[in-house]
Amino acid sequence: MKAVTAREMQEIDRIAIQERGIPAQVLMGLAGKAVADRILEGCPWIGSAAVFAGAGNNGGDGFVAAYFLANGGVLTEVYLAAPEKKITETARIYHTLCRNSGIRIIPVNGPGDLAGVNLDSYDCIVDALLGTGSSGLARGAIADAIRAINDSDAYVVSVDIPSGLGSDGAAPAGEAVVADMTVTIGLPKLSLVIHPGRDYAGDLHVADIGFPRSLTESDAISSELIDEDFIARHSIREIEADYSERPDGHKGERGHLLVIGGFDGMEGAALLAASAAFETGVGLATCVTTASARTIMAGRLPELMTCALPGEDGDEPIAEAIDALLDTGRYQAILVGPGMGRTKLARRVFEAALSSAGRHGIGRVLIDGDGLFHLAGALKEGASECRAGMIVTPHFMEASRIMGISVDEIRQNRHEAAGSLARRLGCTAVLKGPASIITDGSRYCINTTGSAALAAAGSGDVLSGMAGALLLRRFSPLIAASYGVYLHGRAADLCCSERETNLLKSTDLLPYIRRAMR
Repeated sequence: MKAVTAREMQEIDRIAIQERGIPAQVLMGLAGKAVADRILEGCPWIGSAAVFAGAGNNGGDGFVAAYFLANGGVLTEVYLAAPEKKITETARIYHTLCRNSGIRIIPVNGPGDLAGVNLDSYDCIVDALLGTGSSGLARGAIADAIRAINDSDAYVVSVDIPSGLGSDGAAPAGEAVVADMTVTIGLPKLSLVIHPGRDYAGDLHVADIGFPRSLTESDAISSELIDEDFIARHSIREIEADYSERPDGHKGERGHLLVIGGFDGMEGAALLAASAAFETGVGLATCVTTASARTIMAGRLPELMTCALPGEDGDEPIAEAIDALLDTGRYQAILVGPGMGRTKLARRVFEAALSSAGRHGIGRVLIDGDGLFHLAGALKEGASECRAGMIVTPHFMEASRIMGISVDEIRQNRHEAAGSLARRLGCTAVLKGPASIITDGSRYCINTTGSAALAAAGSGDVLSGMAGALLLRRFSPLIAASYGVYLHGRAADLCCSERETNLLKSTDLLPYIRRAMR
């Protein structure tokens, strides 16, 4: 399913009304009825409702919802937080319907109008104050109403988007309604599926009110959720079947992944990544690490081949050794960084690996862990290390280091930060976190799996191994990274569900990877 910005949703509305001929009144009627139906069907215990409406079309949806709630036997009252004369032409039709149907409409012009109102006396509050067209700080009677709604103990349902929350992924500028449920119209708005806005939405339901599929599935919409529809749209099952089920396939055809990392004291990171790669499916994998780390790693994972680097002596040919390794033509993808460390040796290996990969035409390179630290250092010195076929997988701190902005700035608008990161590097970026965002700077994929259980040591190494393995398939880097993030979260969900816990260690994920793929 696609996820839209305010502008994208407004364009869908415009085309549906002006070019396809669907009357605006019809769309508003369908939207408001969808909200009422969801409340009546999903919350049968609700006997009374207060609908807070603004003057815009979101308020119009609220008037429709109020009519159908009342018609369904719910004692319903409307609080109008705007002058009646400002109600839009389309919304006015349903405002009149409510009034003619005997629904009480109470004007709210300031905090004094709500001072004596006990909102806790209602079972449900419907928030239809502001819609997708609003942005910035809520003011006046609208702000007063938002505060009153949040101070109540009633069950809160927001229409389309919680009032005070913008649509485009940024944190709210001020107070915003904290809903128990949001019924969004047509398509989810970015802020409903990306944190921090996701925390305001509560349970999210998408109401299909009949927008043409050619509009809601258009490639002109830049963001999409990684879900079952995503799997189908990008032929993932077909590509996977071709990779794993070809009768005459052999390990060489399934690709060879080179893992660079697991240096002294951090061997586990590379072993986790390699283990995850094998569980995801690779033909061959080799780990390049330090000589002392190799003695620890060799044989720990029987399927993994190992190779030792020259020592730290500056006279020893690190660059030549890496170049000779890649000159063999064995490797189709490289994962660089897990457990690499931040020593001078690690920096030299990192630089040599990226430089040599470029010379030998290995475009598929995933940079994770300490590799991101060295990438940030290279960028600070003016070097351009990334290419279009690459993937970087930073968490907020690593992204902050690369971009030179604060972690808080990234948290406030993760969608924008992810896009800026990808465009700056010229490659695919995975901004990790809840609802991870994967983007090449123009297209965005938002993950729908996983939980806080993934906040565990080594979780990122497992993800990098999985995505590294998927780079050996016929996926673009964007789809390989998106599918890897989805499977990673799905494996965690399966593990937590089966073990009835939200705590796991990263090795717990490994047995669930293939189950997630099934």
